[in-house]
Amino acid sequence: MFELQDVMSGNQENLSIHGSLVGSKKPVFQSAQHDNRQCGQNDLFVAITGARVDGHRFIPAIARAGVTGALCTTPSEDVPDSFLQLVVPDVVKALQATARARVQRQPGTIKIGITGSSGKTTTKEAIAAVLGSVAPTLKTYASYNNELGYPLTLLRLEAEHRYAVLEMGAEWVGELRGLCETIACPDWSVITTVGAAHLKHFGSLENVAIAKSELVQVLSPEGIALLNYDDPVVRAMKEKTQARVIYYGQGDGAMVRGRHVEERGLLGSRFTLCIEDEEVPVQLRLPGTHGITTALAAAAVGYAANVPLENIRESLENLSSVQGRGEIKTSAGPNGSTLVDDTYNSIRQSIIAMTQAMQTTPLVPLGKCWAVLGELLEQGEHTMDEHIASGLALAGKVDYLVVLGDFARYFAEGAMQAGMPAEHIYVFSVDPANVSEVEDGKRAVVQLLKERVHPEDLVLVKGSRGMRMETMLSMF
Repeated sequence: MFELQDVMSGNQENLSIHGSLVGSKKPVFQSAQHDNRQCGQNDLFVAITGARVDGHRFIPAIARAGVTGALCTTPSEDVPDSFLQLVVPDVVKALQATARARVQRQPGTIKIGITGSSGKTTTKEAIAAVLGSVAPTLKTYASYNNELGYPLTLLRLEAEHRYAVLEMGAEWVGELRGLCETIACPDWSVITTVGAAHLKHFGSLENVAIAKSELVQVLSPEGIALLNYDDPVVRAMKEKTQARVIYYGQGDGAMVRGRHVEERGLLGSRFTLCIEDEEVPVQLRLPGTHGITTALAAAAVGYAANVPLENIRESLENLSSVQGRGEIKTSAGPNGSTLVDDTYNSIRQSIIAMTQAMQTTPLVPLGKCWAVLGELLEQGEHTMDEHIASGLALAGKVDYLVVLGDFARYFAEGAMQAGMPAEHIYVFSVDPANVSEVEDGKRAVVQLLKERVHPEDLVLVKGSRGMRMETMLSMF
């Protein structure tokens, strides 16, 4: 929730107001929304001019629907006199300045930034669950984690929020530092993993590590850096921060540690959560080793916040997979097989993590593991190498491989190099930039799966965001 005064104080020299203020009381906005379909009557509509759609075209319609106002660069004439139009030269910069003004009014809220190449959203949900067990907690909506999503989240702050759990993404070096310096620095920072995400923009894994480390570099000496001890690159970020460091992981050097781990693949795991001289058994539903890492990150934040150990345990045991991120759907796959919906996004490290989880999942004696993979996008000059390396890692973890895309053929090349039989590999070559061709390819993949998959099989569907592999699921 924020006030008109936040918009005015954040944009003092660049704001003009069109519309009548009824009475002496200035409006309070419940939230800011850039999607007109999500805009409620007490919201401020943020009119973004995108590559395909200009949000300004929706202003008359939302005004007639009773929405309070809009942040825009060009006012619309076809609106009621009472509709507020807050006109600025740059909507995104004005949104960020408004969020900065709002956050500055509430210094008592502990802001927790989360970044990493994978696992950000699930980790955000887990941390919010732990903290929410003891105090009102704001969390990032969906995956709103960029220059637009970060301020939109902060403008949903309520006075009672003790914590704000903020997912923060980056596609280039300097982006995270820019979000912190322009809008708000976290008080605590959580780093999940460093992997091959957005290599087209970053150029190298070294640059990915530099970019992610910015979130601990900006911390004050009174801050806390919560680092994944089991990732050597993340562990080394201790040298880049002046804040207190809390390691989490399964390694001996982790202060918040998982021990006596019993993995059951996609069915979850059991482990003993150890924090200093206390320990408690945890039965986790999140799949795979990466699920344990997520749980330990949340436990570490709970430890930093003095959440009772029993609250932490209960919160972790109630966690479930986020939509499109390792969801296990019984009988939802082809021919009634078990579907593993990991369609939201994909990098090499997450492919390996999920197929490892499949490998350790108890199956009926005749059950087989299928990996249906869409092309890895945004890999730049590393595209071929990342596909081949992924394919190499798949051999021995899955029985059958089905790939979709242009460079996806290198998945198959890597898998065959590692010894997967050629007759267990199916390649569907399509141009990822051609939407209709991709959808035709998905239909061909589904037809194959319906012919070959058995009810006792596991079927993983995964791919880069741009491949939109989730559209395939309704075809089963």
